[in-house]
Amino acid sequence: MSSGFRTIITFIFLVCGIAVIIVTLVLFVKEKKRAYVIQNEIHKLQQEKKRYEHDNNALQAEITYLQSEHSYEKEAKKLNYKKQGEHVVIVRRSPRNKENEDKDKSIKKQDETQSLKHQEIWLNYFF
Repeated sequence: MSSGFRTIITFIFLVCGIAVIIVTLVLFVKEKKRAYVIQNEIHKLQQEKKRYEHDNNALQAEITYLQSEHSYEKEAKKLNYKKQGEHVVIVRRSPRNKENEDKDKSIKKQDETQSLKHQEIWLNYFF
């Protein structure tokens, strides 16, 4: 065999070796990306599972409360039912009293604002 033929074969093996290494690296990188995407999806699904478990526990607690005697009584009172032997008293506020309370509150606010110094008003505004 001549040295030229050996050089060509060596060059061909070198190019083939480099090609195999490049293909292997490309496949390795693709596999790592795929594994990363799968891990992210698994993590998202685990978080969603935890959220659903939390919601489920909250709903179970609400179901337990709604099945209790206390909740039945509370709902019955909303519907204006009463227990046997219980007396009902209804207290209503007159609309006039409510207007007077609103006016009194606004007057108190104005008095407080007028009694404050200019610097205090700005301090209260910013802080």
